[in-house]
Amino acid sequence: MTVRAIWAFVRLTRPVFLLGGALLYALGVTMAARRGVPIRLDLALLGQVMVTAIQLMAHYANEYYDIASDRLNSQRTWFTGGSGILAAGELARGVARRASYAAGLVGTLAIVAVTIQSPVAGVLGIVSLLGAWFYSAPPLALMGSGWGELSTSLIVALLTPLTGFVLQTGYMDARVFFVCAPLVVIHLAMLLAFEFPDWEADTTAGKRTLVVRLGRERIVYVHAALLAIATTWLVAASLSWLPARYVWLTIPLAAWQALSLAWRARHGWTSLPLLTLGAASLFAFSSVLWLLGWVAL
Repeated sequence: MTVRAIWAFVRLTRPVFLLGGALLYALGVTMAARRGVPIRLDLALLGQVMVTAIQLMAHYANEYYDIASDRLNSQRTWFTGGSGILAAGELARGVARRASYAAGLVGTLAIVAVTIQSPVAGVLGIVSLLGAWFYSAPPLALMGSGWGELSTSLIVALLTPLTGFVLQTGYMDARVFFVCAPLVVIHLAMLLAFEFPDWEADTTAGKRTLVVRLGRERIVYVHAALLAIATTWLVAASLSWLPARYVWLTIPLAAWQALSLAWRARHGWTSLPLLTLGAASLFAFSSVLWLLGWVAL
């Protein structure tokens, strides 16, 4: 394999996206530590391998199965439209398929090892693996079913931190769900924002995302409602619960996101890379503030 091909594979992988999974997994592990559980680093590493492998599998599978839309996409951003590597012919499409199989195999082996340590965490891994694979792969192909956005948000923003917590403690805790609920909602709003630059390509390719199904104008209201629900939850939490002391700082960015999308609905769908950057920043910022709240206890 040439240096050029290796670099193309790195760009296909887009390793920066793995940071989100690591951040959310760390949130769950930190919550377990604050419960007084001695953290086992071997289990933490094993769980992270499982999470990352599943994340990579989902990513490569999406590159492989979503190539029709990616080839039509003329508004690719930092976060949407795929890497563009397969669409540009820099790597053969089969590379992504084989990479998804390899990552899926690593994820499956990690799930087996995790199940030996914690059957509950193993079940979470199985659900995540199946949901991640069938997001793109037939026969479900959730990405165009109208359910892909919600299933992805649940896997990323709920099951990932929950896995980190359960693998250390051996049990579930309602507080993890309380912390993750607004993150799931913000992540869902982020995915809706991500679909705006892809709208034309997805429509042409027959990929019926929620934005395609409901229309951009309606999604503006859905997006605003989701952010309103999430920020209300976060404000209430910050006023009543010490670990949430910092999360109210997300309010200005959430308001800006909602207003900026509403502005585009009136004045034209422009500067979409900035929209997606704001959406990703809001989710990352919210997750970091939750993590900091637990670390600073």
